[in-house]
Amino acid sequence: MLVTFACMSAATTYTAANVKGSYSLLVNAYGGASIGEAAAVGIFTFDGVSAVTGYVTNVNNGALNVQTISSATYTVSANGHGSVTAAFTNSNGNPPGSWQIAFVLNSVSGSVAHSLQAILVNTGSGDAAVWAISATSTNLTTTATAARLKGTYSASLNWWTTGTQQEEVGTFVFDGKSKVTSSFTYQVAEGTATTITGTGTYSVNSDGSGSMSLTLSNSTTVDFDFVMNSATGTAPAKGIELLEVDNLSSTFVVTGNAVYQ
Repeated sequence: MLVTFACMSAATTYTAANVKGSYSLLVNAYGGASIGEAAAVGIFTFDGVSAVTGYVTNVNNGALNVQTISSATYTVSANGHGSVTAAFTNSNGNPPGSWQIAFVLNSVSGSVAHSLQAILVNTGSGDAAVWAISATSTNLTTTATAARLKGTYSASLNWWTTGTQQEEVGTFVFDGKSKVTSSFTYQVAEGTATTITGTGTYSVNSDGSGSMSLTLSNSTTVDFDFVMNSATGTAPAKGIELLEVDNLSSTFVVTGNAVYQ
């Protein structure tokens, strides 16, 4: 009896060329009450060879800071694992620092990873928090404008806190120019839910980062920094990563993401 076997292709191997272009970052730190809450959003740009540029806007233990890469390199192993070694400067006057980041590739299509999962591995920095990072290809082919955020985005926001946890779900509606409205249902404690609406303005920078400010129906205001992702062609970006940058406190941070409906 003749038995034939289907040909099995060799396992895919990866290189630094599979991580190329700009990626929007969302960073959450987990450390407990004795450490304080922290989170960040930002953009890293990989050259497809070995170099990285970029920055993150960081809320750490109640302080707002922009950390900008001064020099950085990255490598990618054949199995899709990679690492970043970076030196950075701080906008708040603190001394320069460094990052060691480990990552793995996700959703490789057209030879480029469309997302990365990563952790900060600075074991000698004295930082007892665990920093978890997700990165999604920005995919900008032209300069970003407010027109790249237009339409309804479904969103989930988490209030990471040493006290009572809070989750919010709802929508942002952008007009493609400068106006934004919101409607969110949030839960502060088990069995307690409230819906709050908001109106405000937003702006977008050329690299796909931006900010928005909302006045809410409960007479409070909220300000976010964000970075967009999946901005294919001239269509609206498919998503944004968000970090609340007002009402700073060492006991909580608010982060989340929104996806184009």
